[in-house]
Amino acid sequence: MISAVILAAGRAERMGEPKLFLPLGGKPVLQWVIESTLASDLDEIVCVTRELESARRQIKLADERLFWLLNYAAHRGQSTSVIAGLWAVNPESDGVMFLVGDQPLIGKELINSLIEKFQESSALIVAPKFKDEARNPVLFRRELFPDLLKLTGDRGGRALLETHRKKTALVEWKDEASFLDIDVPADYERLKGLA
Repeated sequence: MISAVILAAGRAERMGEPKLFLPLGGKPVLQWVIESTLASDLDEIVCVTRELESARRQIKLADERLFWLLNYAAHRGQSTSVIAGLWAVNPESDGVMFLVGDQPLIGKELINSLIEKFQESSALIVAPKFKDEARNPVLFRRELFPDLLKLTGDRGGRALLETHRKKTALVEWKDEASFLDIDVPADYERLKGLA
């Protein structure tokens, strides 16, 4: 069983407004990510947000695999969303894929490629590689859950890629659009042209 945690509780300080609910091609940015996870081979999806009411009002998706989780400690950094999401996934899960809510053009093909690599290897971590650099989303095997639960501050699991470099499998991915995220208004404008 492979679970997903969508990290959607950031402050969006550089953007100046809640970027995950910005309209993109007729639906909120975050909805794009959720739809891709639901279209993929993932067994469950936990979406961690700081604005549960807004999320439910603006994103009308319903699926038995999709769960919403409110992170009351979101102001303490990304690690709190990683930990909250990890505690919420099914205890039978063999691995958890962490996705970011502001990467709308991630497709089910990339998600499924990571799952496939995870299932056919013994790697502790599986991530896509673009231009010789590991990118999001990142899939962690159950053995690393204790390490993820020790994260603090505004850090996600990327630090573990360095620690476990020899046990990390990278999947070469040539489509840059999959990795485009929204940090500043110019990023949003660029994505509007691609969506």
